[in-house]
Amino acid sequence: MFLLVFEFLHVIVTVDSKVNQKQHSDAFAIFTKGCIIPTFPLVSENIQNFVGFPKKAIDCSNKYPGALLKSNESHIWIENNVLEQHNIMEKNKFFCCYYNFYANKSVEDIFYGSCVQFSDTIEALHEFVRVECFYLDDKVYDDFFVFPMRIQTVPMKNYKNFNVIIFGLESVSRMNFLRTMPATANFLRGKGSIQLLGYNKLGDNSFPNLFPLLLGKSFKDALSYCTHGNDEIDTIKCAFIWDRFKKSGYVTALGSDSIAGLLGNYEYSLSKLPTDYYLQPFMSESIKLFKNKEYSYHMCYKNKFYYKTLLNYVYHLSNKLKDNNLFGIFWEESVSHEHLNYPHIMDAQYLNLLEKLEISGYLNESVLIFFSDHGMRWGNIVLTEQGRLEERLPLVEILLPPKFKEVYKLAHENLKINSHRLTTPYDMYDTLADLVDPTLLHDHELRRRNKNRMYDNRASLFLPLSENRTCDFVGISDHWCTCHKGMMLPTGHKNRLKASRFLIDYINSLMITFPQCYQLSVKNIFDVSVVMDPRGSTYRVAIEAFPGGGIFDATLRMERGVFAVSGTISRLNLYRGQGDCVQDDSLKMYCYCRQPFRI
Repeated sequence: MFLLVFEFLHVIVTVDSKVNQKQHSDAFAIFTKGCIIPTFPLVSENIQNFVGFPKKAIDCSNKYPGALLKSNESHIWIENNVLEQHNIMEKNKFFCCYYNFYANKSVEDIFYGSCVQFSDTIEALHEFVRVECFYLDDKVYDDFFVFPMRIQTVPMKNYKNFNVIIFGLESVSRMNFLRTMPATANFLRGKGSIQLLGYNKLGDNSFPNLFPLLLGKSFKDALSYCTHGNDEIDTIKCAFIWDRFKKSGYVTALGSDSIAGLLGNYEYSLSKLPTDYYLQPFMSESIKLFKNKEYSYHMCYKNKFYYKTLLNYVYHLSNKLKDNNLFGIFWEESVSHEHLNYPHIMDAQYLNLLEKLEISGYLNESVLIFFSDHGMRWGNIVLTEQGRLEERLPLVEILLPPKFKEVYKLAHENLKINSHRLTTPYDMYDTLADLVDPTLLHDHELRRRNKNRMYDNRASLFLPLSENRTCDFVGISDHWCTCHKGMMLPTGHKNRLKASRFLIDYINSLMITFPQCYQLSVKNIFDVSVVMDPRGSTYRVAIEAFPGGGIFDATLRMERGVFAVSGTISRLNLYRGQGDCVQDDSLKMYCYCRQPFRI
């Protein structure tokens, strides 16, 4: 029966190759010979209990008394009307120290200037500033500020390339972007932006999805080929995408609103600061104001959101560097990393920034990209069919300026067609590489390049992609592939039970050398679905384990009646503390520690 269903879908796709994609837009995200990805309503019945506005309003302003210091683009000043809130009763015994600081080669190599004392207003002459305030010789206030300064050594642009501005949103699927940030999404769509409906992630967490986009190499290859013994990446041997733009005369910028940065320890182990403008020295120093200095995702900084610092940084850079070509990646994760619905609170501010960039004319000179590494990877939503699909289909939305569409018509048309093809982070890297030198995007150049092209497993989105693309062809493992929709097995089906027990036994086998962990059993079977193909059967299995309540999602292949795990086993709920008796980070998620090992 299942094989007949598979063959029936194959016939539909074959017949449909000449039919417009729009006829299937209600049922499928993409519908090609090589890949069918189903779609869902933004809020379907099986996720309606998990999505919506945050039940509790998130407000940073009530976490601290009124800010003692405020700033604009050029100055810092003392707010005299809140002195009493800080128990400062005698103004003549109160003063502040302005310290500039900067990073030399890394965020661990910070240098501070001397105190410049002030008691009213001071002009900001440095990019990063720390201010400490004293009353009766006791420190009563501490704050950090960012003032992007023009780099004197940066030459003016002698030819007009498009700025490339990339906004990253951690853990945001394409669908969740539409749900939680509708104002921003509507603005982009109103300007003619293009969403990639078949953009499929390559691995579980950020690294296997970001390295291909930023480096053009898999995370595994990057670690084996591009790094020294201490995980330091050799940027001469393996250039990041911003290095390519830098070499082409661009001013480059990189910033995140979390301490982790875009690439975590791999970013911080670089032999030099990665870009001309780099926000992370500010982030690494501002963590000193928090009691928990290990946690990376602080949402609030004093009485304001961290992400607003990131957006202000973008806006100030766009003003300072109007006479330069700018390439920048600005990665948000303080709000969206752990909360499915919290991006709602950022919507108005992202829209406000886009509107200001439009008013200034900056959008007309810029390629704008919104993207994510993956969708939400844990929580109740990933126990649903829609949630598991969204987790594998992160956001990519591209807004091209009007002049680009006029000059590079074929590139624009190809991008629109490719939005309905199966795509990966490798394609995004090749797309960004094309923007380094837009002369490669003229119609005649694209035709020449396409004629001489031998492979299609990765390519710029400005070139036509084949509708024959499959997950296997472009390097997406079965476990992460969204191209097939399985038939759910009913409760009591022998293979439903058999697949679930095989998965839990396999997890236990991984932990056989860790006696401090409990052996697990199946507590609950959430879903087992199957897709038949001529080679065998592919099973998607989601189960809850006992003890510990771990929820695991895996893809199994069955050939000749024998199961085998295909790819990674995902943990769908949080496990902080449960596996701390295991030091191996790749196995910690499967362990529920016995007493007294459990922390």
